[in-house]
Amino acid sequence: MWAEDWFPIQVKQMDKVGRPDIDQFAHAMDRENRQRGFFVAFDFSEDAHRECVRYQKQTGRIIKLLTVQEILDEEHVQKM
Repeated sequence: MWAEDWFPIQVKQMDKVGRPDIDQFAHAMDRENRQRGFFVAFDFSEDAHRECVRYQKQTGRIIKLLTVQEILDEEHVQKM
């Protein structure tokens, strides 16, 4: 893996992440010139989802929202 091949990851330990959190993460992605990033939380507001769509349409950059439950439901975790 090359130094340029990394993805920013934000993890928030809160019930529901909103648009302001996504905005801050998007600014960090812009600053680091990253094309994809991952945001992990327990849940996301509708505004957070809409902001990710808007950001991708505007910049071509992707913020993938993942809930803790989605991560725990993954097949490899179930085999543990």
